Amino acid sequence: MRPAFLDWYQRLGRLGLRLLCLHLLWLAWTLRGGVVLGAFPATSALHGVLRDDARTAIARPDEPLTLAGLRARFGELWKREFAAANRLGAVLALCWAFLLVDRRVVEHLDLGAAGPFLAGGLTVAGVVLGVVTVLVWPLQSHFEEGAGALLRRALVLTAGRPATAALAGAGVGVLLCVYYLVPGLIPVFGLAAPAALATAVLWRSGVLAPRALVSA
Repeated sequence: MRPAFLDWYQRLGRLGLRLLCLHLLWLAWTLRGGVVLGAFPATSALHGVLRDDARTAIARPDEPLTLAGLRARFGELWKREFAAANRLGAVLALCWAFLLVDRRVVEHLDLGAAGPFLAGGLTVAGVVLGVVTVLVWPLQSHFEEGAGALLRRALVLTAGRPATAALAGAGVGVLLCVYYLVPGLIPVFGLAAPAALATAVLWRSGVLAPRALVSA
């Protein structure tokens, strides 16, 4: 029992250290791109490294993850996905801006009986867009497609596999609530922990694994 607990404890410690390093790399490469042009490629690189980790866990389950080469791999993915990730990020930003503006309009205008229905519809749209945002980045790291195709794929996944989509979305939502309750976790794990959870859910569901196993 004791060796099993120590093994679990060591694995948890290695995972925490890796997430911390990934968070710091995300910050560094976001700043390298001047924040505006760096954040989305850094997010793509983060998910790409996490996908590599999942592939390694399948191909070499007894080999512990190390920090060797992590910075080089992150930088390679950041440069490779720079344009594609910024296009995807721009589309997502426009979708969120449109949704928030509509929300403001509905809240401040007297639309009569249609007001509550529109507000409810926008709430549902916000939840769906939130889930799509969670799903699309792991998909972007796996499929070489444009922004429109990736968003359609995320929507199809949300509609076709609602349990998987709900698990990923709810898991990230719970983590964000934990961040809200314990703000000290944000500078430690940042985006790395939610990204790792979403990637793990999609990997275990088989959405990402088949192609990875074939190409491994």
